[in-house]
Amino acid sequence: MAAPTSSERPHVLLVDDDRVFRTLVGSLLNRCNYLVTTAETAAEAWQSLQSKGFGNFDVVVSDYWMPGQTGLDLLKSIQLKDSTLSVVLMTADSEKKILEKLIQYGGCGFLQKPVTKYTLRDAVERARERTKWMRHLQTTANEATTLGENQRTLLHRQLSLTWPEIEFFFTSKSQASGDFVSSITLQDNQRILLASDGSGHELSSAFQSNYFHGLARGMLVKGAPINEVFDYFNEALLQEWNNENTVGHSVAACAVQFDYENQTLSVLNAGFPCPVASDLNGFARPLGGEIGSPPLGWFSGANEPELHSMSPGRLYLWTDGLGDLAESLDIDPLALADRLLNKSRPASTLVATARDDIAVMRLKTPKATDYDDSSVPLISVDIPGDQFEEIDKWQSYCERSIRIAIEDIDADLLSEILVCTREGLINALKHGCEGFADRKTSLKVARSVDFSEIKVLIEDPGLGHDFNWETHATEAAENLIPEHRGLIMMQAIPQRIDISDNGSRVQMAFTHNPSAN
Repeated sequence: MAAPTSSERPHVLLVDDDRVFRTLVGSLLNRCNYLVTTAETAAEAWQSLQSKGFGNFDVVVSDYWMPGQTGLDLLKSIQLKDSTLSVVLMTADSEKKILEKLIQYGGCGFLQKPVTKYTLRDAVERARERTKWMRHLQTTANEATTLGENQRTLLHRQLSLTWPEIEFFFTSKSQASGDFVSSITLQDNQRILLASDGSGHELSSAFQSNYFHGLARGMLVKGAPINEVFDYFNEALLQEWNNENTVGHSVAACAVQFDYENQTLSVLNAGFPCPVASDLNGFARPLGGEIGSPPLGWFSGANEPELHSMSPGRLYLWTDGLGDLAESLDIDPLALADRLLNKSRPASTLVATARDDIAVMRLKTPKATDYDDSSVPLISVDIPGDQFEEIDKWQSYCERSIRIAIEDIDADLLSEILVCTREGLINALKHGCEGFADRKTSLKVARSVDFSEIKVLIEDPGLGHDFNWETHATEAAENLIPEHRGLIMMQAIPQRIDISDNGSRVQMAFTHNPSAN
């Protein structure tokens, strides 16, 4: 390794109780163009570090054995105060085994006495490069932390000011996140909710996601349609950001455009989790395909929005971090979203196991603002008809999902809900789907806003039965027919039950006495 140039003059703190050796090593370092400060003991060295500042030194070179504190003691103290400052310990041949144990201490190199000009120069230069690199990383980390704090502040402030009706939850696994959300007000009584998730967790991910939102805002305010924004940024990623010499960049994004005059929702999705809409009963459905088009930056091609009617209810939008966490917990994403958006219950323990950043948005559609009692969805899942033998798994899925959203639910009530839901699913999978995998039973669960009622909706694609359901249930109960016990329970347990479409659609309501939700 070459000695540093005169313009750099790295600063070395040399510590050794042997005055002659200290003078010799100091002279060698001076000839290698290092600025040297000397100390006789660890205590004196610590004084120099405190008075001159740790940041003014690039390397500490210390003897191992010294009166009072050892070089190892000094190393431990330095690491507690400034882990970026590298230390080189010197020792005699017979003490090598002691220093081999020091590998566990990052930033520690060692030299065997007697030292030569070349071994000394190489060891100190390696240590100096490490200090330089570690300080660069620390600066970057500090900048990333500041960026992340600013990003979180901006997210909450921008949404609360421009769209106060939005409920919002955000957490990141790194200092700065590629998950970003913004609202943009357009002319003609329209507004756009834009969410994005940059690939990776590096600073570049946060940069590209934020850049996308700035670009989108500028183009939209100037009158460009949202699909033109997506197409332009997609081509920019493909042509300018991604090439043979760089790691590919991509952004998953979703825009929901609210047209209040025509009462429509326009959804443009590029690799983002599908938005979810619920009706006034809290029964949810996806808006569009599973992931829409590929993420921006993958392939060339036009992005086209899908048009939906703006029905009264709620709209959900979340990044894939929520889906990943819900999958790991084996619960419904809607139940997890409801739990995270419940500000009365801290979520830090729950999201500690998350592997990705999470952003969740929930808002009432304009028509739904007229209804204070619109319900909140907890479960929305389509179960293939061949899952009849897996009914225990689906019952457990429902139980976990309900428990995470309604923590204080009475055990007896939960048992009643699960029993009735189980029987309804068995009937739907067995008779409505006839066991075929390509036929699916829809299960939806919702809660009232005040947690006083839990609703279950089960729908199957079958033609239903050809008898009167209530009469049949009454006869089954009077004659104690064992194979119809599920029918009897579903008739007797819920506070309300509504059977329609010849039994292929069953809606049940259960009363809940909430304590502190």
